[in-house]
Amino acid sequence: MQLWHVQEAPLTGAVLSAYRDLIDDFGGSDGPHGPHGPAPHGGIDRAINAIAPIDRFYVSERKDLTQSPRLIAYRVENVLADGVADYMDRYFRRDPVAKAVEAAIDDGATVVLRVGPEDITESEYRDRFFDRPAIVERLSFVQRRSSRWLIMNVARRAPLPRFSEEEVGSLASLSQLLLPLAVRQAELEPARGRADVLSVEVIEHRFAERFPALSGRERQVCARTVIGMTSEATALDLGVGIGSVQTYRKRAFQRLEICSAIQLAHLIMH
Repeated sequence: MQLWHVQEAPLTGAVLSAYRDLIDDFGGSDGPHGPHGPAPHGGIDRAINAIAPIDRFYVSERKDLTQSPRLIAYRVENVLADGVADYMDRYFRRDPVAKAVEAAIDDGATVVLRVGPEDITESEYRDRFFDRPAIVERLSFVQRRSSRWLIMNVARRAPLPRFSEEEVGSLASLSQLLLPLAVRQAELEPARGRADVLSVEVIEHRFAERFPALSGRERQVCARTVIGMTSEATALDLGVGIGSVQTYRKRAFQRLEICSAIQLAHLIMH
């Protein structure tokens, strides 16, 4: 088992391409919700697989280390199709990802954990989630944001090999962009109250129609804020500095007389 803090996660062309594809897919789903939570999210799945082939992923959020995670999106092998609810209900307590969660102390910290079947000491958990599905390695990416932890687990089955160092680095970069977006999408689902897909361009157009006092850059920044993009990701997407993004957002909030991204989303999603 290996655990370390991410100091630098370079945004390669492959990572940015996968992230832009995810943005284009924002709000969509490949099917209805399953009986135990959200349905598999094709956009997240494709973004991860564009970096490294995988057989399983979970994206989840934890606000209390003693309570079960909130499952946001997932894809699992058929052999584990009935195990998702059990994992979220009780098996999560046996998962070594807790070590990464505990290590992500500071706001903004990202921790990576590599786990092989040999690292799982609890036999029942190992048999069901590693040995029977023939998992060769699992990676966990844990990001601390304020008072919560965002988690992305990805795993491979035999005969695929363990993840290379390059793949781990690229997935770490992608996780820093993907996790906040996935959580924001889950938060906005109740606000939308419907299943239609809203692209960044559609949201920008709504801002232009409803709030003509906003400048073009302010509309662009607001649209990306609504879908959960961080200041860093917005700056990369628009080709401007992070300070400029923050300035545009501050000006827009002042014009709209709001003080949070949640208020911004409510203005445009209803």
